[in-house]
Amino acid sequence: MKINFKAGNKRFTIDFSISPGISSGAHFVAMAKSSKELDTLQDYISSRGSNDDAVALGIAKAIEQKLKLPIEPVYGYQGAGYGLKIDLYSVATKLR
Repeated sequence: MKINFKAGNKRFTIDFSISPGISSGAHFVAMAKSSKELDTLQDYISSRGSNDDAVALGIAKAIEQKLKLPIEPVYGYQGAGYGLKIDLYSVATKLR
């Protein structure tokens, strides 16, 4: 899944691989698809002067737009990549 980020006047497009999460309360895990994508991700983080939370929020918003369901980052995710969780209450209300 390609996600666009903006820092100042620069735009960064990073391709992430989304897979099911297995642990740490994550329903999904997003990881950069290649080492080139990881380098672009590091460039974005350093040019923005922030931490990984901004990236996790950007990924969550992109998935939200695609699924039309609320997605939250898992802060303090200990695995590789970015942990994300879906709001299961919203899924349940859609099934009513």
